[in-house]
Amino acid sequence: MNHLEFGSAGENIAAEYLKRKGWKIIARNVRVGRGELDVVAADGDELVFVEVRTRRIGYLSPAETTVGPVKIKRIIKTARMYVDRINFSGAWRIDVVAVTESKDGEISLELFSDITVGMEGGFMG
Repeated sequence: MNHLEFGSAGENIAAEYLKRKGWKIIARNVRVGRGELDVVAADGDELVFVEVRTRRIGYLSPAETTVGPVKIKRIIKTARMYVDRINFSGAWRIDVVAVTESKDGEISLELFSDITVGMEGGFMG
């Protein structure tokens, strides 16, 4: 399986995980302007933009650490454009789902919620 197929499989696993948590998947791989949103979901009344990171054990960095400030700013910009496009006026946030495959093929998932909390300039900055 090449890295694109592996990433796509990770997104499928993450979407199923979110469904099991009771979230509604609204859209996947949404292109907005120059950006892309991996998963758009509803957690109750809150709109959630989910960045999915898939890695195998042995990479230099764990999946969740690969979403740096530049990527976060890009996701915020894309999410704002999406919210404007659909005229959504409620609460929204950005989460990361880290999908990690161990050397023996076991998959683990970890959800990092509201990753912009504590960022300099604040969520809407």
